[in-house]
Amino acid sequence: MIKSVSTAVIVKIRSRYAKRLTNDEFDSLSSCRSVSDVASQLKKNPIYSEILSRTDNKEIRREFLESILNYSFLEDLSIIAKYDLSFEKNIFKYVITRFEVQQICKFLLFLKSHTVDSFECSFPSFFKYRSKIKFDDLNKAETYENLLDAIKKTDYYTILNKYNSNNFDINLIETSLYNYIFKLLLNSVSKFNHKISKDMKKILYNYIDISNIVRIVRSKIFYNAEDSYIDNIIFKFGDYKFSKYDILNKSNFSNFDFINDNVKSIKDLEKFSKILRFKWSKKNIRYSNIAEIVGFSYIILKEVEISNLINIIEGVRYGLPKEFIQAAIIR
Repeated sequence: MIKSVSTAVIVKIRSRYAKRLTNDEFDSLSSCRSVSDVASQLKKNPIYSEILSRTDNKEIRREFLESILNYSFLEDLSIIAKYDLSFEKNIFKYVITRFEVQQICKFLLFLKSHTVDSFECSFPSFFKYRSKIKFDDLNKAETYENLLDAIKKTDYYTILNKYNSNNFDINLIETSLYNYIFKLLLNSVSKFNHKISKDMKKILYNYIDISNIVRIVRSKIFYNAEDSYIDNIIFKFGDYKFSKYDILNKSNFSNFDFINDNVKSIKDLEKFSKILRFKWSKKNIRYSNIAEIVGFSYIILKEVEISNLINIIEGVRYGLPKEFIQAAIIR
């Protein structure tokens, strides 16, 4: 049986969470007039100050700032992982695996759109010791075959090698890769004691339910995809089964009684899903005494915070009104 993450790690996680960006800081960031100004404001926050202090504000671009924000997230989790081997083996391993999958999917998107020259993967140095992906080779990759070479020593190779390199479907590949991630996470969760395993599975399944809702609604309502195709891109792994809602028979938002009436676009739908995750993660990190749930909730809350920052960066970059930028912030 895998030992539960120690109480010391829960304290550490909550301590890091206490340093999150406040509503006042989000308001201040929304008022910035340039991406460089956003970077200057973020330097005042203890979580982001160290990594941003290594950069020159005059040279900061939106892509670069987004990259170092994600980088800081990984470094943040690596600090917590040092406190407990169980956290590193389970929660932190999940984050690393998901980062790897995100980079593979990102590369495929660039490849499909014939903009692979613009692809760049930034990663913390400790990844070289924890990942079997050859990131240097991935950054130099220009073809599907180059990608396969970069991931040859990983489990991802077996998944991607099944697809046609000249005519691949990114959605199908993404589904296969994330099914792999969720199966790994489920296997780790199943090794905890019964109570922790049961509670963690509930959190995990709710998380995947929301992910499937977004994929199904987006595909069916906004892209008119066939039910047979949608069924192939629904996440399915282990003993998880998406049966909470009979979504494949629905045809418009009025039939989705669990979705807010204000959801009228893909962007609205994605924000709605983040709000759901944000609410139960915020509750769990404060009141749960199960460290694995606290850790997983912290990851989700950090994702939302970085998503908020990216929305602010985008809004500032295009000179959008402060009110419009603030409307996109989840808090």
